[in-house]
Amino acid sequence: MRALPLIMSVRFRKHTLLNSKINPQNSYDEAQEAIRSYSATAEAIERGDSSFYDEIGALGPQLLAEFSEAEMARRDTEERWLKDLRQYKGIYDPEIEKLIGPNRSKAFVRATRVKVKTVDARVADLLFPSNSERNWTAEPTPMPSIDEETEQNLFASLRETLQREPTATEFDAAVGKLAKEAAARMTKVIDDQLTDARYRETARKVLHSGHVYGTGVLKAPLVERKVRTKFVLERGKWVRKTLSYVVPFVEYVPLWRFYPDMCATELKDCRYVFERHMMTRAALSELAKKRSFRAQVIKDYILANPLGAQTHFRNADTEIRDMGARSGARTKDDGQYEVLERWGWLDGEVLAQAGVEVPPERMHETFFSNVWLLPNGEIIKIALEPINGVTWPYHVYYADKDETSIFGDGFPAIMRDDQTMINAATRMVLDNAALTAGLQIEANMSLLASSERAEDIYPFKIWARNGSSPEHPALRVLNIPNGLEELLPLVDMFQRNSDDVTAIPRYMQGENATQGAAGTASGMSMLMANASIVMKDLITNFDEGVTRSFIEAMYMWNMQFNPDNACKGDFDIKARGTASLMAKEVRAQQLNQFASTIAPEDAPYVKREELLRQRAEAHDLASVVKSEEEVLAEQNNEAAKQQAQMAQQMQALQMQMQQLQAQKMQSEIDKITADIERIKAIATKTNVDAAYAGMQAGGVATERPQIAPAGDAILKSAGFVDKTPQEETPQTQQVQAPTEASGAMTVNQSVPALSTAQRDPIGGQVGANVGEHAGIETAEIEG
Repeated sequence: MRALPLIMSVRFRKHTLLNSKINPQNSYDEAQEAIRSYSATAEAIERGDSSFYDEIGALGPQLLAEFSEAEMARRDTEERWLKDLRQYKGIYDPEIEKLIGPNRSKAFVRATRVKVKTVDARVADLLFPSNSERNWTAEPTPMPSIDEETEQNLFASLRETLQREPTATEFDAAVGKLAKEAAARMTKVIDDQLTDARYRETARKVLHSGHVYGTGVLKAPLVERKVRTKFVLERGKWVRKTLSYVVPFVEYVPLWRFYPDMCATELKDCRYVFERHMMTRAALSELAKKRSFRAQVIKDYILANPLGAQTHFRNADTEIRDMGARSGARTKDDGQYEVLERWGWLDGEVLAQAGVEVPPERMHETFFSNVWLLPNGEIIKIALEPINGVTWPYHVYYADKDETSIFGDGFPAIMRDDQTMINAATRMVLDNAALTAGLQIEANMSLLASSERAEDIYPFKIWARNGSSPEHPALRVLNIPNGLEELLPLVDMFQRNSDDVTAIPRYMQGENATQGAAGTASGMSMLMANASIVMKDLITNFDEGVTRSFIEAMYMWNMQFNPDNACKGDFDIKARGTASLMAKEVRAQQLNQFASTIAPEDAPYVKREELLRQRAEAHDLASVVKSEEEVLAEQNNEAAKQQAQMAQQMQALQMQMQQLQAQKMQSEIDKITADIERIKAIATKTNVDAAYAGMQAGGVATERPQIAPAGDAILKSAGFVDKTPQEETPQTQQVQAPTEASGAMTVNQSVPALSTAQRDPIGGQVGANVGEHAGIETAEIEG
């Protein structure tokens, strides 16, 4: 017998930042050797040492007996799950369907499905919002640790940067910064791995299983080797190359193939967990290609059972087939192979009974392992704690944990009685309505003619009767009360009771409630906030049962198998679904309620921009609201635009003013020009008139030479200057004026003869009066 080594299970050794033992360029096997220290037994298992499996061959039948025990203990729970599934699908249980009878209504109100789908959508939306926000975070521990080499390098780098010895505070701050960078990188690495593994889709299946059956199981993370094919250019030709890499895989485990230790009420207290795999021949053949499985044993088993192999077809499998579209499918020799996978502890005495030599001082210990076996009891794989620091690869979500069982209660079980009462009341309504939908007719066959058939009734029919008993009618209509007014409120009462029992009111399903508190916007907001408390409880269950343990396992996986040392460090994994996402939902409702209650007189005291920004952030719509920087930038841009527009307007206004001033100046110039022209015209007219008057005066002076000297004297006294060249007159005539004695004044004055220009055209002389009419009124002068 092979002796059990001193250390059978490989314990996790916490890695530090930038662990120099792991080189990203190394292969997967080299990284494994650098990370893990296999014991002699582990190496034998990894190599598939046949002698080792021969020695523990007796362990297979013991594990099969253990599985049979778990299967028997789970049958009562399976019956409840079958009821839950029928209730969700709207199918009556066989015993109830027999009681209903053939001529009664078999309507099934699928109120359970509405509740389950509502919770599925609400919880999934809160856990995985549309903005891709994570419901977990990886953060450095309060005092992160680093390895000695990294510590020395960091200290030297700080000393070179600061040009002095760094203080303890400065060194701790540098370590914290390095740890935060590594934590951010680890977060991104895990996030990418979850995306590749389609974690959200798998988690939705887990949520649905939890809401229908009360329990949802997620299996992760285990090592999965993937192959990627790509083309590379070598020597001018494209060459196809195949790359192999290791990734963690995430899987949803249906409850129908999950067999835990029914003696425990928590997964951590289980001795074992069996998972039953139903594989096709191709899937089982793929196991033979993996290094850790016993290939020859698998091949021999397939050849011995070419049509498949199942120990027996279970009752639950038959019931599930009958509910769906596979009721006519084959149940025997259908090409399916049953393979059992066991996770759990192996006791020292069990190993000793199986042929493994256990030291007496360690006989009391247990060793965690993963064992795969066929229905015939042959073990095809055994591994000791595949991921250091991680025991159970299963993560359990409970909708409503049952303290008496390892499984929980789903919404079908919670509202079973209410669903039954809703169905019963609905059937009563339909049966009574059907019974009273048509006339009930009493026919006296003795009064009807022999040719009449009472069941043959149609409109406008004439009934033939005989002549006997004319006082009695041959037909009589019976009125049967239907009682719908009393029955319909029962259906609504049971519906409301299901809302109370499940704590999922109908207005969460989108129903437009208008009564009570739901009749107002603020009342509806308050009701939605209260209903979210139930969602908070479900999210807490998912955080504690799945998120925290699963992400911690992913962290352990990357610390052990990821060759990238830049993402490794001393981190804490925190689930933040309840603390962040649910708080955001409640806060969104509170903000909406507050915004709806603001009175107009309160508006001046409310910061509208800040309220709008917080409402948008609570609804994951922060991107639609402008930040303060964007608002300030737009205000500056708007101010610049306005200034540019004002400058353009001022420039245009100045141009207009200049045009107006130019037009005004042009108008003034035109006016001055017109005034000048008018003055010129007046002057011309005056000159013309003066000339004309002068000509007339000249005519008078010609005719009366004796008045010409007087006229000249008057003109000179008025300042007139004669510009006409003067010709010397040949002689001066002496004019003898009358004497005073004769009654006239005598003027002794020499009067020069008139020039040609001073003479009237007709030969007269110009008179002494000069004016517009001077010289015209000659009658006065002549008289």
